[in-house]
Amino acid sequence: MGVNTLGHRIAELIGAEGPLSVAQFMSLCLYDPEGGAYAAGEPIGQHFITAPEISQAYGELAGLWVAQTWLDQGRPDRPRLMELGPGRGTLMADALRALKVVMPDFLDGAEIVLIESSPGLQRRQETALAGHDRVRWHKHFGDVPADRPLFLIANEFFDCLPVRQFVKTEKGWCERMVIVREGKLAFAVAPAAIDPSLLPPDRVEAPEGGFYEVSPASLALAAEIAATIAACGGGGLIIDYGYDGPGYGETLQAVAGHAYADVLVDPGKVDVSAHVDFVALTRAVRAGGAAAHGPVPQGRFLQALGMAARAERLIAANPGQADAIAAAIDRLVNPDKMGSLFRALGVAPKNAPPLPGF
Repeated sequence: MGVNTLGHRIAELIGAEGPLSVAQFMSLCLYDPEGGAYAAGEPIGQHFITAPEISQAYGELAGLWVAQTWLDQGRPDRPRLMELGPGRGTLMADALRALKVVMPDFLDGAEIVLIESSPGLQRRQETALAGHDRVRWHKHFGDVPADRPLFLIANEFFDCLPVRQFVKTEKGWCERMVIVREGKLAFAVAPAAIDPSLLPPDRVEAPEGGFYEVSPASLALAAEIAATIAACGGGGLIIDYGYDGPGYGETLQAVAGHAYADVLVDPGKVDVSAHVDFVALTRAVRAGGAAAHGPVPQGRFLQALGMAARAERLIAANPGQADAIAAAIDRLVNPDKMGSLFRALGVAPKNAPPLPGF
């Protein structure tokens, strides 16, 4: 079970109230105010690295995407630029630098909002964005009124939202739970099957032992984002690792120190995530009243935005770092690296022009 305090508190909670769903366990591991990985620590860099930290070109292209989307929609007044889970603030800092060069008019009336629940990460973001005006922080998307055109970026955010897991058994689909067995946290399957009508039709023929993962928080948030964009204008860009086809394997995983770890060992000391179901996310966007563009592979998306040309300019300006720059760009776009595993999904009003990169 691990020796950390959070692990003991989770075990005590299970002892008092019964098994936890995987979603409940994941929420505690990541967001518990005293011992959660995000609430109490800074997993970025310690456990994993995100695309904006790999190359400045990533955030710069995100800024160019916002600029072109705003331009295509007729330069709406008082835009709101928002990022969900901004990490160290690297992506937003790079995006703002690009916007200042190519579309300073956007920034003249823009409000910048960062959605962040970690006090430690907020402090890092404040440092990264020092000097930028009209920057505000909120803990939840719902804390921000839907009163401006919204230009939203969510990079590796949805994979951190809790998922429920269901396993196909001889009884039917049963929820996977977290219990205490012989003094250690362990997985178990609930004895009663759920109503199969609650699952998507493509799960009916799943083999015994197959998994189904669903993130109610992700679907609700995607629909809320879509409703805001449909009503107020703007665009949303969601990039994450995930899948957009049928599959019956589980994707829940943990990393610690840039290596895979046991999900149940040392809760709060490892980063826990799950691959994003882009089919479900797309349905949620449409249910929210917006148009969904994609998903498309990250590599294809970045190349369509001009990644190759940006890489050439970076190398020309920094010839001594040519190999490092080329390696970083390759990591982002190569299908054998991040280029295929990661996908981009766009959100726009139904009557808006096609979004850049899709």
